[in-house]
Amino acid sequence: MLVQLVNLFSFFSVVLRAGTLVFQSLLLGGVLFGLWIARVSPEVSQESIGRIQVSTWWLLRLSAVGLAVVQLLYLYVNSAVLMTTAEISFHEVVGANFFISGCIVLTAALVTTMVTSAHRSFAKWVLPVLALVVMGASVMTNHAASRLHGRPLLVTLSCLHELATGFWIGGLPFLVLGLYRAKDLTTGWYVTERFSRIALVSVGVLVISGTAMSVLYIGSWAAVLGTAYGVMVTAKATMLVALLLLGGVNFLLIRNTSEEYALPRLRRLIEAEVGIGITVILTAASLTSQPPAVDQANETVTMTQIYQRFKPTVPRLRYKYVAELTDAASDAVPSRQALAYNVDGLPLVPRLINYSIESESNHHWIGLVVLAMGFLALLARTGKASWAEYWPLLLIGIAVFIFLQADSECWPVGWKGFWACWADPEAFQHRIAALLCAGFGVFELRVRKQAKENNPLALVFPLMGALGGAVLLTHSHAITNVKENLLVELSHVPMGVMAVFAGWARWLELRLPPKDRAIPSWIWPVCFILIGAMLLNYREM
Repeated sequence: MLVQLVNLFSFFSVVLRAGTLVFQSLLLGGVLFGLWIARVSPEVSQESIGRIQVSTWWLLRLSAVGLAVVQLLYLYVNSAVLMTTAEISFHEVVGANFFISGCIVLTAALVTTMVTSAHRSFAKWVLPVLALVVMGASVMTNHAASRLHGRPLLVTLSCLHELATGFWIGGLPFLVLGLYRAKDLTTGWYVTERFSRIALVSVGVLVISGTAMSVLYIGSWAAVLGTAYGVMVTAKATMLVALLLLGGVNFLLIRNTSEEYALPRLRRLIEAEVGIGITVILTAASLTSQPPAVDQANETVTMTQIYQRFKPTVPRLRYKYVAELTDAASDAVPSRQALAYNVDGLPLVPRLINYSIESESNHHWIGLVVLAMGFLALLARTGKASWAEYWPLLLIGIAVFIFLQADSECWPVGWKGFWACWADPEAFQHRIAALLCAGFGVFELRVRKQAKENNPLALVFPLMGALGGAVLLTHSHAITNVKENLLVELSHVPMGVMAVFAGWARWLELRLPPKDRAIPSWIWPVCFILIGAMLLNYREM
């Protein structure tokens, strides 16, 4: 059990860190929303504000419980792995920085749960303190606290960044719930305007602090695309730009339109903001598993190396393997026999070449299917080809292909057993992707055949797409060479971002009033086409 835990540790650590940041942001946003944004005012209905406050305390309590559960899992996984790999006792683990931080967060989350359940009379004094304790304990384990130089500045920037994230992104779910519970336009407009002021300030703090930390942690333009840390920061910034565009539309609606026109659209746009915002937090969590770019000066990939790997080439659609060497020669290949080289110019053994050939061919075949899906979806959007509406069937084909071919060493075609494959981090993620594709295809085909307005099954498509993109942003490969790992990230991260955009664009197409659906209805098929093109140019050598 513990051996499997060690194998999956890198993946679970990102997921648990993401859960911590998500629930922490909800805690920060909920405290601010409940104590200031949704406070009682003579300007609005007391009954409506009361309903909003009840729902706010409920969601805040749920967030605190979620944070406590994630911290328990985080403490268990990290402690178990550390005890197994370092062969130390639990008593020695207790003094570790991550254990102290986790216990503080766990205690604060449990106290928050109790305060929001039974002691609301003094909640306005206790909850802000608890929220700050959670944030402070979280900063104890991030990159800022571990730096030897410039630590005070980095800790300050990190605190401001997490506060702004919590107040804006963490407060969005409370705003969505508040608008649903308000029932009347006046109260909905009241909380929306108050939240928009906080969001505007938070965005400014988020951008300034994020830019400053990026400069300090990345260090050079070459490291922006030349290190895994820089690539993830770039992905985070790209999604942040999309959030700012949605926020800008919301701001214009609030300032330039009437309550009757703006509020139905605001609710739908904010839903998409919540989804993209959570993905941004997930991406931020993945940064914690990467060393800052300034610490990888000797491991930075050059633009020439990036171009050589990603320059357009003819897709590899045939599995043309090279001959394997004998066991005695399997660990070294003379230069004159080398058929391919890694990013550092070192020759690759035939076993690794064959692995790359298989992986590239798999990606290229799936790229053809995804490209076809995108073009068929665009064709269906024109309304001139009803048969193109059956494009979701291609997703089931992708699921079968992934399950059988993505990991040829695994059951049912390979020598590895069924459960052994699920314990392998890369195979695990591939099979989760296969399940997502199958569910994606079945639900979307049913939706298109029923063609009903406000069909809840229709929301499975955007959620599956957005979730698949989020999973791809946490995709990890067991590659020892840091530069090779970076080149893999450079191919996967853009596809993950496009999948997130495709999912939430489709969500807006379904949720916005009919006359406002045109733009998002064109965005998600184009994203599919771009993903297909990226897959067709995927390379590992």
